[in-house]
Amino acid sequence: MDYTIVVSSGASDPAPMQYVAPYSGTAMAEHFMWQGKDGKTPKHVLCVYDDLSKQ
Repeated sequence: MDYTIVVSSGASDPAPMQYVAPYSGTAMAEHFMWQGKDGKTPKHVLCVYDDLSKQ
């Protein structure tokens, strides 16, 4: 997991944290995607969302 970022928000976390967590993960992924290997070519990134409906 050298190149892995985990953003997690559980059911017991406050509602604002549950709302912001997916957007935060996406923002981080986009940052690394557009950073690219040589600063020009975008990298491949993978975002996995699981069970966004629980509250």
